[in-house]
Parts: sequence; C-alpha cells; structure tokens
Amino acid sequence: MFDNLIGNDDTKALLQRLAVNGRVPQSMLFAGPEGVGKKLFAFELARMLLCADGGCGKCSVCSRIGVFDIPKPEKGEDYDAVFLSDHPDVGMVLPYRRNLRVGAIRELEREAHFRPFEADKRIFVINDAEKMNDSSANALLKTLEEPPSTTYLVLIASRPDSLLQTIRSRCQNIRFAPVPVSEIEKHLIAASRLSPDDASLAARVSGGSVGRALGLEINWFRQVRDSMVEVIRAGLMTGNISSMLQTSELMNDAKNKDRYEDTIGILESLVRDVFALSKGAERLSIANADIAKSLLELSSGATTEKIERWITEIEELQFNYLVNVNRKVATDGLFVKMARA
Repeated sequence: MFDNLIGNDDTKALLQRLAVNGRVPQSMLFAGPEGVGKKLFAFELARMLLCADGGCGKCSVCSRIGVFDIPKPEKGEDYDAVFLSDHPDVGMVLPYRRNLRVGAIRELEREAHFRPFEADKRIFVINDAEKMNDSSANALLKTLEEPPSTTYLVLIASRPDSLLQTIRSRCQNIRFAPVPVSEIEKHLIAASRLSPDDASLAARVSGGSVGRALGLEINWFRQVRDSMVEVIRAGLMTGNISSMLQTSELMNDAKNKDRYEDTIGILESLVRDVFALSKGAERLSIANADIAKSLLELSSGATTEKIERWITEIEELQFNYLVNVNRKVATDGLFVKMARA
C-alpha cells in the first residue's frame, strides 16, 4: 500500500490507519502543492477500499482503478460528465480549461446516488477542486452534506484557500507536503534515467513536486532560464528595458504560449534565489544552485526593497493570469516595473 509513491510518509500512515480501522471519511480534501502525488494517493486509497485484499496492487480491481480513457474535448459540454475508470465504481471530475463546470458537479451528484456496480463502495475524485466557481461549489454542497453511505468523495486542491469555507468545513483535510529534494532526485535517476547532474537540477527546481520534476525538459529549461537571468540582469544592472521587452515578445508568441506559466515560474525562482543570496544564504541551499555564481553576482545589485517589490509584482501577475489577463500587456508591465523599481 502506497509503496510505489514517494514522500509524505506521515500521510501514508494516516490513510492506512483510517482504511484498516474502517474510519475513512466520506468527504476528504487532499490539499498540498501541485504535483506531489495527491491524485495518485486518492487512487491508491480507492484500491485499499475496493480490493478484497486491501490494495494488493495485482488483482483485476487494483489494475483497473485509475485507468481512464478521457476523450479529447471539443467543447465545454464534453466535460459536463463524470469520467469512470476501467473500474465502474471509481470516477473523476475534471476541469474544462480553467473551470470545473456546474454540469459536471450535477452529474457527480447523480452518480453518487447510484448503488455500487461491482464493489460495496464508490469513490469519486474531483481534480483541481479550487477551479469550482460559486455555482459549482453550491451544487456540490448538497452531496457533501448528505453523502450516500456507499459514496466517498476526494477533492484534490493545490490552492485550498480558494475553496468556499462551506466546502472546506465539510471535508476531512488531508495535508500533503513537498517531497524532499533527495527523494525526488533518487526517483528521477531510477525512473527516467537522467544523469546525476540533470536529476539534481530537476529535483531542486521542482519545488518539491514529483510531477513537475518528471515533466521538466532540461534543455528547454536551461535555455529559458538563461533568458530570465538576462531579464534580471537588465532590471538590476543595465536598465535595458528594450531587451526585456524583446524577451516579453518571445514569451508571448504562439509557439511559447503554452509554457508561459512555467516561464514566469522560472523567473520567480531565480528572483527568490537572488534575494536569498543577498541575505547571505549558502549557495547549495538555493534552487538554482548550479548557476549560483552568476546569481551571486546579480545579488550584489539587489536591495531588499527592490526584490520584495519584484516578488509582489510577479505574484500579482500570476494571480491575474488565472482570470484571463492579457499576458503580453501584463508581461510588458512587469518588466517595466522591474527596470524602474
């Protein structure tokens, strides 16, 4: 049970104890950073609840749980559904773009009241639960308040504070922490055959997210990171707004639009490392330790007030991006503010 998942050993022990003692709450909120394995933990819990041997990982029940055939969406209505796994008693609700649609939550309410097909329980996972709007959240409340005795709900959220308090209060909160760098590094070397240097880099910049580390394209990352270092250099030393705006243009062209959030995340990571070094942090303690020498040089031109303003501006852009801000205008504005801070 949970043997194939890394990190969060305390959470593993808690879930195992709840399952063994028959005390698994019917409504749970799995809350923690993105990519630490919350959804995988949910499906492993489902195996523990539905498998006759408590989650053996080998039987037909275990092998079918978590296997989904999600069709490519053509329109929002395609996601007004509960997607069932190869096991008909395990389902999942997914957001369409940036929203969990109210139609999907209403369909979940209907499915939740069906009797189990094969097992004696049904488990439903609501992925990215923080993407519910007020209508979706209110539609879910009825099911949370009066869940059928055979139904278990697991809400997955990276930003649990974005959920309505009425939703959070009706769920047992299960906390997930970032996975230690050493564990991610070891896993990367074993699972993806990365070189030790590449595995170390991916683990350090992952923010404790196994999913992010596994999905990192090292060559792309290094290239983009170099361009973000130059943005910081321009903001701290040369004041070359023109070069910063050229970088903004590249970030927002068609071929890079799907990686915009990742690029801003790289910039934020570098800025935080510069800030840490300016405060006397050890080189090996920062995320981008492999370029610590260059960042230490940049930190010499950084004041606490300036870097704190930069971090605030970056966080504001990231928040506004969630509500469909014009990315090009926002990026230009961010870089101009960085140059003038």
